[in-house]
Amino acid sequence: MGASQAIDLGRERSVGEILRAALDMYRRYPLLFAALAVGVIAPYELARLAVTGDGPFGSGGNGNAGVLFLFEVLDFSLVGPLISALHVHAVVEIGDGRRPRFGSVALQGLRVLPVVAAAEIIANLLIGLGTLAFIVPGLLLALRWSVVAQTAAVDHEGWLPALRRSRGLTAGNYWRILGLLLTVGVLSFAVSSAASAASVGSSTSVGSVAIGIAVQTITASFVALTLAILYFDLRAREPEPERGQMPEYQHLHDLD
Repeated sequence: MGASQAIDLGRERSVGEILRAALDMYRRYPLLFAALAVGVIAPYELARLAVTGDGPFGSGGNGNAGVLFLFEVLDFSLVGPLISALHVHAVVEIGDGRRPRFGSVALQGLRVLPVVAAAEIIANLLIGLGTLAFIVPGLLLALRWSVVAQTAAVDHEGWLPALRRSRGLTAGNYWRILGLLLTVGVLSFAVSSAASAASVGSSTSVGSVAIGIAVQTITASFVALTLAILYFDLRAREPEPERGQMPEYQHLHDLD
C-alpha cells in the first residue's frame, strides 16, 4: 500500500467515522485481519470444545462450571488481549502507509502480550469489583479502561502506566466511548444471534462449530479494529504538550 493510501491516525473522528474507518480497513485487508483473529480464536474454541463439550454457540449448561469459568478467564486474560495487540499493531503499520504483514504483526503482538494481558486482567478485576459494589462504578471503570490493551501494546511502559494512560485518554470522552461501544456491541450481538439461529444441528456439530468460529472471528476482529482506531482518536484529542510519539514507532509523523 502506498503512502497516499495511508489512513490518517492523527486526526479526531466522530463515532460514525471511527466505524467507517474500521470497516474500510477490514475491506482493504480482510484476509489479514481474519487470519489475525482466527489464529487466536480457533485454537481456543477447539480446546474449549474438546475439554467441556461446549461449542461456540453452546449455552455452557452441559460443562463443568469450574472448567467453563477457567476458559472464561483465559478468554479475557489471553484471547482478547492478544487479538487487541495484533490489530493495533496492524493499524499502526497501515497508518504509516505500509502494508501490514502477518508475520511481523504476529511477532509484535506476541512480544507485548504479557504486559497487555496484565493490564487487561487488572482492569477487568477492578471493573468486576466495581460492578459488584454498584453497577455505575463498574460501567465508569469499563469506559475509563476501554483502550488499556491498545495503550499497553503501543506504549511499552508496563501495565500500571497503561491503566493511567487509558484513564487520561478517555477522560471527558465517556459519552462518545459509550455510544461507540453500544453500537459495536449491538452489531456484534445481532450478527452472532442471526448466525446462531441459522446454524443447523447441535452446538457441537462440525457445521455449527465452523460457523461459530467464523462469526467470532469477524466480530472480534471488527471490535478490535474499532477500539484501535478509538485509541488513536483519543490520542489526537489530547492537548498538544501531552501528545507524544509511540515508543516503538518513532518513525511515525504527527499527521495533524
